Amino acid sequence: MKKIVALLISIIIAAAFCAAPTIASSTANSAMRIYDKTSTGSMVVRIQIRLRELGYLNFKPTGSYKSMTVNAVKDFQSNYRDSGYEMQVDGKMGPQSLELLFKYDAKRVSLNGVSIPAGPKHGSDTLVKTGSLLPWASVRSMLVPGKSYTITDCYTGKVFELVFSGGDNHAEMEPASEAKLADFKEICGKEYNFLKRPVVVEIDGQEVAASIQCWPHGEDTIGNNGMTGHVCLFFDGSTSNVGRLPDVEHTENIYKASGQ
Repeated sequence: MKKIVALLISIIIAAAFCAAPTIASSTANSAMRIYDKTSTGSMVVRIQIRLRELGYLNFKPTGSYKSMTVNAVKDFQSNYRDSGYEMQVDGKMGPQSLELLFKYDAKRVSLNGVSIPAGPKHGSDTLVKTGSLLPWASVRSMLVPGKSYTITDCYTGKVFELVFSGGDNHAEMEPASEAKLADFKEICGKEYNFLKRPVVVEIDGQEVAASIQCWPHGEDTIGNNGMTGHVCLFFDGSTSNVGRLPDVEHTENIYKASGQ
């Protein structure tokens, strides 16, 4: 019996040592892999999280290596090439880019010489239109994906339309066409910027207080509308996709839009 047990232990130990080269080989193969727009999975999530930490991405990790990730990687590679590295700027995450990306002193996004538009300033705090506070949980159940909604800017009274494309923590909105995009950009000073404005949204006959930002980002569901990505529309109780935290500026605008 003891001989049998000893034999089994020897077989298990031998199997473990035999498997070790296979595990090491698998890790090495993963490190040599090139990630591109066809890639998906947990490693893509890690790449996106790191790019976001360094300031190259501004949307939550999806695990899918799409155009936003490709562009972020190009920016990352350009940053290194401009610093003297022999770096191909192709948007693909190969061994060289991976090694640099996960270094403790990896280069962050460069803002030197970049002008970030703040958006137009309104003339006064007088609102020409207000709506009612309605909890995001209620609003979310009323919004229909693919449906266009009429939105009024509370300061100017300008009206535009955006399509609800989804969103769990807040509404993600996109223009249906380039003409609708032009109407939206009117309230933003005719350019994309980080301005957030109080607005009123007409939903099922109700005028609901909300806040919108003029900066498109993230997923894009409507093509040929002149805008890449979507803009965020917050209602009472909406939160950010990052940690599901409330946004102070949006909250202030929502209460302004409700007349409070």
